Amino acid sequence: MTGEVLDAAFRLFRAGILRTLPYSGLLVLILQLPKLYATLFTRASLGSDFVIDHYSPIAYAVAFLFITPMLGAILLRLQAVANGVRPRFRPEMLTAVRRWVPGLIATIGAFLIPVGLMVLGPAFTNGLSSEAVIFLSIPLFWPTALFVATLPAFWCAGLGPFAAIWRSLRISRRRSWRMVGAILAALCVVGVFVLLVTIIVGLMSPIFGRADLFLSATVTSLLYLVVGAFGVPFVLAVLVVAYRDLELRDTVRREVAR
Repeated sequence: MTGEVLDAAFRLFRAGILRTLPYSGLLVLILQLPKLYATLFTRASLGSDFVIDHYSPIAYAVAFLFITPMLGAILLRLQAVANGVRPRFRPEMLTAVRRWVPGLIATIGAFLIPVGLMVLGPAFTNGLSSEAVIFLSIPLFWPTALFVATLPAFWCAGLGPFAAIWRSLRISRRRSWRMVGAILAALCVVGVFVLLVTIIVGLMSPIFGRADLFLSATVTSLLYLVVGAFGVPFVLAVLVVAYRDLELRDTVRREVAR
């Protein structure tokens, strides 16, 4: 399944990248704003520790509110491309705005486990090496795979947030490790480009030297903006294809059981 999903996802990504690029670029830009915000106050130095510690979580929470409809718009556009329907900006945005609040619930349900691990992980992995942390994190992809199909179930199938979470659990529980394989493969593909950006930033650091910190952070954010603008549609294309594959398999299983 993993090879088939990646092949179909790449074809969907190739067909829809130019149409989803404005959405994904804006989404990644919104995600980069809190980091630039914190860097700006670090540069100002006056009360920087207080501002970063107390207002950065608020900035990321506000960013999350705005990226939710962007995720929905990208998924709706990829769904239209997959169905051979001409994407239209106005209906997509109207749907994204109309389902904004339930979309927040669905997005939290889809990413609750990985986000929770990012927040609580350092408290339990303190003192462990990075290799040990990675090794211990791999089994946790299984519960993540059970919920991640919530996003396409909500936006593409038009279900409610709790119905989408239940649909994701129902169709993923029997083939969860196949979903894990698809997620890991997609993350590895994106991770290669993130690693490339990290290497470029490391090579550029001596060039900046003692240059302005805000300028250095801006250049780094622009590089991640380019990678994220292409990486987000690819990962979402994998989710759309994997969801439709799992849904089809579940339908066939139910018909055979009858």
